[in-house]
Amino acid sequence: MSILDRPTRGANTLDRVYVNNNPCYTTVRVLEPTAKSDHKAVIACQGQAQIQLLNKRVYRRLFRRRSPAQHARFLEYASTLCVELDENKSAQSNFDTMYGVMTGLLDRFYPEREITVTSSDPPYVTPPAKALKTLLRRKNNLMRAGRTEEAGAIAFAPSSRASSRWLRKVDTRMNAKDAWAKVREVIKGKANRPDEHVDGLTAQTFNAHYAAISTDNDYRAPRL
Repeated sequence: MSILDRPTRGANTLDRVYVNNNPCYTTVRVLEPTAKSDHKAVIACQGQAQIQLLNKRVYRRLFRRRSPAQHARFLEYASTLCVELDENKSAQSNFDTMYGVMTGLLDRFYPEREITVTSSDPPYVTPPAKALKTLLRRKNNLMRAGRTEEAGAIAFAPSSRASSRWLRKVDTRMNAKDAWAKVREVIKGKANRPDEHVDGLTAQTFNAHYAAISTDNDYRAPRL
């Protein structure tokens, strides 16, 4: 009999796990896959599942976009700006006034925006570089509109600069293995990121689990 009673691809239950009349799995879960697939992942285990699932984590972050057009508008306005401070007031009062003016200019010409970053983003999409996400989205929009030349102009500049910084301290002559490991991280992303580490989950854990459920003690080798 099948122990899976929920859809695994769209509205259909295509992926199944069959057992005999004595079910050996007490916990069955259907989850979003970590690989690029339209089939969902199935986890079946005995007892309560203790494995922390490594699904993609999504975070919302604030950033201020900076562009040449924004700089131009700010400089044009700042050239006519006059900030008046009162000599009779304390230094703290004048500082608060100046700070308020500066904060107002910042919010006016460089307003805060919210962007989504995930744990599967490339290494160069770090918290200080969240504006790269907007460039990637703009590139995708341009590609869908058929404006490939404009998209190509912004496609690789940020990642190239970040990759250069990423590889700057790697000595290719002394340790080529580490250099290639860094290159693979830039191209494919880290296999195990620090925020996705699961304590106690190792290759030996998987080996022991599958060896335990795949061993038939009553097996007899057939005659040649």
